[in-house]
Amino acid sequence: MEEIWRHLMANEIKRIGVWGIGGAGKTTIVTHISNRLVEENKFNHVIWVTVSQSIDLIKVQNGIANALKHSLYGIEDQKVRAGTLLSVLKGKRFVLILDDMWEAICLEEIGIPEPTEENGCKLVITTRSLDVCRSMGCKIVQVKPLSEKEALELIFEKAELDISEVPTLEETVELMVKQCAGLPLSIVTIASSLKGEEDISEWRNALNELSNNVRTIKVKDDEIFVRLKFSYDRLKDEKIRRCFLYCALYPEDHDIQKNELVDCWIAEGLVDEMGNSQATEDRAHIIIKILVNNCLLVESIDYRGRNCVKLHDVLRELTLKYITSKSPLFMVKAGLKLVELPSKREWKENLDKISLMNNFVRKIPSSVSPNCQILSTLFLQNNPLESIPESFFSHMHGLKILNLSDTKIESLPNSISELTNLTALLLQNCRRLKCVPSLAKLRALNKLELGFTKINEVPAGMEILANLTRLDLCSTGLQMIPAGILSKLCRLQKLRVHWGFESQRGAVNEAARLKKLDCFVAYFRNIQDFNCYVKSLNSLGGPNEYRLFLIPFEIYDSDMLDWTLQYRVNKMVILKGCNICGREEDFIFLPKEVESLFTENCNDVRNISNIPTFNTLERLEILDVDNLHNLIGINVSAGQYSHLKVVSIGRCGKVMKLFSSKLLSELKNLEEINVIDSGEMEELIAADDDDDNEERRPKEFLLPKLKSLTLYGVQKLKSICSCNGVMVCDSLQVIDLWDCPKLKKILLSSSKFQVGVLKNLEEIKAEYCGEMEEIIAIDNIDCKKELIISLPKLRKLTLRDMLELKSIINICGSNGVMVCDSLQELYIFRCRQLKRFPIYLPVDEKGEPSPPPALIKIKVQREWWEALEWDHLHPNAQTLLLPFCEYY
Repeated sequence: MEEIWRHLMANEIKRIGVWGIGGAGKTTIVTHISNRLVEENKFNHVIWVTVSQSIDLIKVQNGIANALKHSLYGIEDQKVRAGTLLSVLKGKRFVLILDDMWEAICLEEIGIPEPTEENGCKLVITTRSLDVCRSMGCKIVQVKPLSEKEALELIFEKAELDISEVPTLEETVELMVKQCAGLPLSIVTIASSLKGEEDISEWRNALNELSNNVRTIKVKDDEIFVRLKFSYDRLKDEKIRRCFLYCALYPEDHDIQKNELVDCWIAEGLVDEMGNSQATEDRAHIIIKILVNNCLLVESIDYRGRNCVKLHDVLRELTLKYITSKSPLFMVKAGLKLVELPSKREWKENLDKISLMNNFVRKIPSSVSPNCQILSTLFLQNNPLESIPESFFSHMHGLKILNLSDTKIESLPNSISELTNLTALLLQNCRRLKCVPSLAKLRALNKLELGFTKINEVPAGMEILANLTRLDLCSTGLQMIPAGILSKLCRLQKLRVHWGFESQRGAVNEAARLKKLDCFVAYFRNIQDFNCYVKSLNSLGGPNEYRLFLIPFEIYDSDMLDWTLQYRVNKMVILKGCNICGREEDFIFLPKEVESLFTENCNDVRNISNIPTFNTLERLEILDVDNLHNLIGINVSAGQYSHLKVVSIGRCGKVMKLFSSKLLSELKNLEEINVIDSGEMEELIAADDDDDNEERRPKEFLLPKLKSLTLYGVQKLKSICSCNGVMVCDSLQVIDLWDCPKLKKILLSSSKFQVGVLKNLEEIKAEYCGEMEEIIAIDNIDCKKELIISLPKLRKLTLRDMLELKSIINICGSNGVMVCDSLQELYIFRCRQLKRFPIYLPVDEKGEPSPPPALIKIKVQREWWEALEWDHLHPNAQTLLLPFCEYY
């Protein structure tokens, strides 16, 4: 790893090729390098793209654009996309990491500037091929197998064993290590399958199994696959093994959404039903955890922030080559850029699962009618498929899961109606789909997805599907759900539906009476239907989780739902573009147990106190409400906001005060305040009439659980609290200020100063606050003590364009010194009035100073740094800190 790092830091080396056999740990090593680059902030961007065996340049371009937070949406021509990326990257110093390369590619074709000494850019690739490294002109770094000592340490670490406590295992473990040939992936997966096992007989048995399997392999390159199959064989439960095999249906290096995987496993019957959907899903998530703990899956996050898992490319090869090539038999050609279906001879009669997802197949010939009677799963999603012939499904009567999502089909063949074993029919985002044949015979159907299609009526026979537990009818063309259908689907546990403008009181009432419903997502366009459901919910009770949207305009895609999933609340109401406090017939009712309320463009609201929320509310977000004058007024019911944790307000131009001081007693659980682009706001906390007494000591405003304060573009904000009040917020972790030109300081107090004020503060960021003189002013404390403030958790301090800033910490009118032993990064730019370096330097027994122990980087302007006053610190302080300095 250090060799790679040295090459990255060397000016003369521009391209680095990390080469080694599969399972050698190339990706793991480069992941550590990437994290270190991000932490040390030595480049403008660290871009990671997984390339995989079937190179897709469009996918690579998208990966780079996502890392740069730039969209290439709507640009289809590869050369135009490349030109766009070139212009975005121009002048930026970046590291591009291309993981899992199988062949050389031209950087210019992608849109990547050539790395040179002048631009300071770097390219890092990982590959199993030495030829790829040479073709790309890379400095080659070979990842060699671990030494026996390193391998022993790794296997004991991953098996969670201490050799000193179980010395009898040492000899057997040493033999096991030799069988692993020093390959980290083999060691980790085998050790994980024996985690916590201290019985020597178990280890001996495992060693015998592994040794026997390796001896049967004649081809040297296949030995690693046998070692990895050992971990699969040791999974105790056959259903868990089948759950693992299912992951191989997805393309190489694919981020598999956990929720999607869970739903497929359940529909396939691989997860035992537990009585309700939440308990069953919990069981499926436990299986994911078992596979992750055994290092057979790796947790990941996709570009949209969704929780996913990945199957290591070597493990995927193992699965497809050794396990699913015989029984059960899979045909997996996912993400291989196919333009037509596999040949007839490849559709074998004993196929169990087929995945052709993420390809470019447009048509299925009318002569194709595969004889796959035991086929249980067919993935065709994410193909530009336009039509399916009648005969295609004629000999697939065993089919359980059919996924045609994100295709361009306009209708389904009638032969679908004969797939009587089907448990999941997935047609999400088939935006041209208008016609679905009768579903009356599909009585085994457990999951039906018709979201964001063009259907304008409910499919015939749907009322007969008594086994349905998951149903998505969120199609904007669907204007009416006839009464009498939902009431017959008495096993429904998850329901997503779009109600049109026309009132559907009967169907809405039926949805409210579904006794087994655990999760309900509904888009209402009619206020009467919305109120009808809420009234039933309040009187009858309802699902444990719901998202209720009242949006009187067209919705086009599932993104409007996906953004709400980031919030850890179960019961959420979203109101957009509607009147909330209108006439009696238009008045909006809210559920009694609502936990999150989001409003946007609801311009009749003047005060949120007028909305009858309940004491369960945890999150309140308000955007673009032109007539809102104050967020929460003085006259509120006791306990009405006692559970509130997050308050966010944005682009509300008439709000001058956020809270009244009397209200603060109701906000003891408030953790987060966000104010964005509210140009008229002058104070966050306004004094009540009886607070207005200049002779009194400044009033303390107590927010004991506040963790984050974010103020962006609040251009008239003069103070946080009126009457020189001070905030007491000992839980504060993040202060983030941007473009608050009138704000002069944040005045804080602490009842716990003796044991360290702001002991939880982790980050201070203040930018473009032109009149700010002090970031934090601390009052109401014993100023006879030494003016040193402890910020034990502060990791990052950023100050930019703070033209009047004279001190970071002011204690009782004097400059304070900060003890920041956790400080890692310090950025100061254009803060000309700041004359003193405010960070306390620890000293050793001899009185010699040392840098803060966690310090990684100081980035400043050279002239400012050289003009600093250091009289309060050791005379050698500036020289001591110089190695950490970079200059703008």
